[in-house]
Amino acid sequence: MLGVFDSNGRCIIDDDHHMIILHPDHLISSTVVADSFGCTRRAVLQDRVKATSSNSAPLIYGTILHEIFQAAMLANRWDTQWLDELIHSITTKHIEDLYTISLEIPQAREYLLSKMPELQSWAELFVASQPKVSDPRLKTVLVLISN
Repeated sequence: MLGVFDSNGRCIIDDDHHMIILHPDHLISSTVVADSFGCTRRAVLQDRVKATSSNSAPLIYGTILHEIFQAAMLANRWDTQWLDELIHSITTKHIEDLYTISLEIPQAREYLLSKMPELQSWAELFVASQPKVSDPRLKTVLVLISN
């Protein structure tokens, strides 16, 4: 517990002062807490299922692609050279995960590079400082959303 205790050993914890930590061995992210409002068992189940599932190529590639997408969005960089450098650094970071599924970095990089044209096309269509209403592909999307 964190806080100031009085002479009787009591500590008042409220919205303005201090916090209480009941189970310090269980770290729960704010996202998990927010997701649990609909079902209080959800956070526990997700933690248990994730902890017992084994690594697979789709899982590892999905994680890496998510990191690539997130970094590209934050930097707003979609050029092939930058994405290639990003893939190199992220696959190096995930080398242990790749080894668990019997993949070498060159194999993983080749696969991830093959996905970059799709990512770049998506960014070209949806990432801009202003909406691209003149794009016929977006008109279809906008019509579908507005109906």
